[in-house]
Amino acid sequence: MVPIVLAAVALVAGAAFVRASRTEPRRWRNGVLLLVAVWTGLAAVEVLVEPDLVDLADGMVALVVVPWALAAVLGLLCVGNGLRVLTREGRGVGTVISLVLGLGMLVATAVGFGLVRAGEPALSVVGLVVLLLPGYPALAFLSYLLYCLLYRRHRPRRAPVAIIVLGSGLVQGTVPRLLARRLDAGLTVWRAEHSRGHSPLLVPSGGQGADEPVAEGVAMTAYLVERGMAPGDVLTEDRARTTEENLRLARELLRGRDVPVDGRHVRVVTSGYHVGRAALITRRLGLDADVTGAWTAWYLVPSAFLREFVAAVTLHPWTVLVGLAAWVVWTALVTYAVVVR
Repeated sequence: MVPIVLAAVALVAGAAFVRASRTEPRRWRNGVLLLVAVWTGLAAVEVLVEPDLVDLADGMVALVVVPWALAAVLGLLCVGNGLRVLTREGRGVGTVISLVLGLGMLVATAVGFGLVRAGEPALSVVGLVVLLLPGYPALAFLSYLLYCLLYRRHRPRRAPVAIIVLGSGLVQGTVPRLLARRLDAGLTVWRAEHSRGHSPLLVPSGGQGADEPVAEGVAMTAYLVERGMAPGDVLTEDRARTTEENLRLARELLRGRDVPVDGRHVRVVTSGYHVGRAALITRRLGLDADVTGAWTAWYLVPSAFLREFVAAVTLHPWTVLVGLAAWVVWTALVTYAVVVR
């Protein structure tokens, strides 16, 4: 009975994933559905090959091993990333969230082990619940990673009406390598479209930070013109401070130029690690867009992607809280069944 239940869940989740990913690739739920399908499918196989796993409680225990292991790894990564960013960039919301998340996961693991080792059934139940709580952010991280990998495989459409390049900060008023790669990628897309007879506007987007002598959009435009673009093919956005503002203000500028941005699609270019969250935001804004990523140095990706995950979580706070409540109830039922029996 147990493998049948798990296999049924895997099949339903798999079918839902196929339909959802074809309908709208810019959904985090695509990664969630794929994770559920693979996770429960593997659990069904494990129950089949292990004759000692004879009831549903045992099958569920098999399901929590993976998130527990992921939680330990993710907790260490969050703390390491938070400390690294703190020493290099100072305090910020993303840094604090990363540190708190990592420390919370490690503390929960330690406390959970202590309660389980106490030997009392009631304390063991509480200990197992506490021990498994970090599995929720670990699973959320894995599902977000799967969503991003899936979206990166999405083939962008041709003939966008505009190409929006997202800013990432200047260094002493000049375009740094990270931003230059975004601009080069946007320029490559523009040239490819131009060779097909299309004339999309290229929109560099970025405002002026407190430590920047000029707005990012202005410096980005100068970079593009120096590399052969005609000023008339560039539409500069110079007020945005966040990714959401990049997209929203760029859309307003395009509307002001009578570009049919509400009736046709645009291309958004950013760094590879930023593609997933940027795609989520385009959907949130109702902007029909394909998001593509520029190459990023490998050593920047782990910490940058972790910050992207933390930022993406803040886009869906209520969904995260509801999912956490469901995870607590589920782990409590499983651990109670295991300890009491």
